[in-house]
Amino acid sequence: MYVARDKDGDLYLYKEQSVKNDNWESWQSGSDNPHDYLKLDPSLLPEVKWEDEGPTEVELVKKEKV
Repeated sequence: MYVARDKDGDLYLYKEQSVKNDNWESWQSGSDNPHDYLKLDPSLLPEVKWEDEGPTEVELVKKEKV
């Protein structure tokens, strides 16, 4: 999974590697499936910026109940 931030500050989680679209000032899904991304709270991951060369790879981990 990957996260990327659009120029307007919106943060998205993508199932597949996304591609930066400078014309639209946003990241685009690398697949044709329109449902393979999720908008996240923009306050998360402040280190992810529009200026990044590529999306940031992340791992989703399920926590076990203690």
